[in-house]
Amino acid sequence: MQAATRIPGTFVGGLVLLLLVGAPQGCGPEAEDQTEAVGQMAAEQGEELGGEDAGGAEVHWGYEGEAGSDRWGGLDPSFAVCDAGLEQSPVDLTGAIPGDAAEDGGLDIQWRATEAEVVDNGHTIQINTAEGSSIVLEGREFALVQFHFHLPSEHTVDGTASAMEVHFVHAAGEGDLAVIGVFMEAGDADPTIRGLWEAIPGPEDSPAAVGALDPGTLLPEGRGYFRYQGSLTTPPCSEVVSWVVMTESISVSQAQIDAFAALYPMNARPVQPLNGREIRLRT
Repeated sequence: MQAATRIPGTFVGGLVLLLLVGAPQGCGPEAEDQTEAVGQMAAEQGEELGGEDAGGAEVHWGYEGEAGSDRWGGLDPSFAVCDAGLEQSPVDLTGAIPGDAAEDGGLDIQWRATEAEVVDNGHTIQINTAEGSSIVLEGREFALVQFHFHLPSEHTVDGTASAMEVHFVHAAGEGDLAVIGVFMEAGDADPTIRGLWEAIPGPEDSPAAVGALDPGTLLPEGRGYFRYQGSLTTPPCSEVVSWVVMTESISVSQAQIDAFAALYPMNARPVQPLNGREIRLRT
């Protein structure tokens, strides 16, 4: 992967970029409503997320080199929070305060099989999902929009990274996000991943339809999770994300990891300081 990738000026960065790129197209008649909700969310975060500099030139960012993650904050004024923010993600999940999920309203995952499509968006492999899946986190509902992958994992546990991490991105009507992260470790091959990898289109190709897909097949058996407040993990690093990271991992084969690495050998932001934030462990 090149050190910097080219982002169309009509898109925004980070997970908001992924949401806009990932607004379902051809995933069913409900897609228009979901696209409108995502667009509203982006608008509420401000026009400065437009991915263009003051002169109208498209902003380039990547994970290494001149446009790498240690330089994001200086690439464009709209990316300044990448350096200046105090609630940045990912983080090292250590020192978590244990408790019962019912204490703060808990997590109810209400996913179901819906039409889906696979996209190579230039930063990761992303799966757009049609309307119908959601979560209720601490009493608030968030709609699943898409999920995508990072290698290695962006979050770490006691300083240790996993082979990969999948992020399930949900949007609330109020404009903020909830993201569920699931660690992926080398082991047995995963049949859902096999089907997704086989469907990956080229970066310039149209999204590849994969039919009905149940994202729940990529959840671990256990439902324990880490919980904290954070940000998008890519520019513009907006601090609008309620993070849930599952404590258990899922298994994928080394061949499946290698297949992703052949496309994106490193697309993970380093962990960021907690700056006094609390990490909760919920079981």
